[in-house]
Amino acid sequence: MKVTIEPYDPAWEEEFQKAKSSLEAILKDVQYISIEHVGSTSIPGLFAKPVIDIDIIIEPSSLIATRTALVGAGYTDCGEMDVPGRHAYREPGYGKHGAAHGERTTGESLRRNTYVIIEGCAALKNHLDVRRVLLEDAALREEYGALKCALADREFDHIGAYVREKSNILLKILRRAGWTDEDLAPVFSANS
Repeated sequence: MKVTIEPYDPAWEEEFQKAKSSLEAILKDVQYISIEHVGSTSIPGLFAKPVIDIDIIIEPSSLIATRTALVGAGYTDCGEMDVPGRHAYREPGYGKHGAAHGERTTGESLRRNTYVIIEGCAALKNHLDVRRVLLEDAALREEYGALKCALADREFDHIGAYVREKSNILLKILRRAGWTDEDLAPVFSANS
């Protein structure tokens, strides 16, 4: 498989806002902290896989209600997928193994990765710190974008192989955010 990488598009923020509105309606009876646009499409100027990454941040006590609402709306619950505290959901129409590689859906809509993520977990800190550092550091943003463009020319057996190829730059970004080697160990393990 190949991964599609595109130059930043301001329409990605509009896509997120549409998805957020839909999720707010689905979760109208569920207590959640916030719905955040994370991942590369949330960083102006960064080359990215045209897939909107969304974190629905919750307290642990809201996990069952959130799952029930999303599954009831047609989302597929993929579980934690080896990332403690981060529960992945595929958008309606895609099964557990329907990972998004950047391909467009019918009607040219962008695919989404939706995560229900527990407040305070390492996965949430990872998403928010990567976003913060890349928004602040133009040189690191360019370095990350260049790597992603180079990876777009390669074939991968699965999306996990693509993620592994980005591990070193992501560790560099998290170190810039102040993460220690001890903090990084679970991230490195999950991406190895």
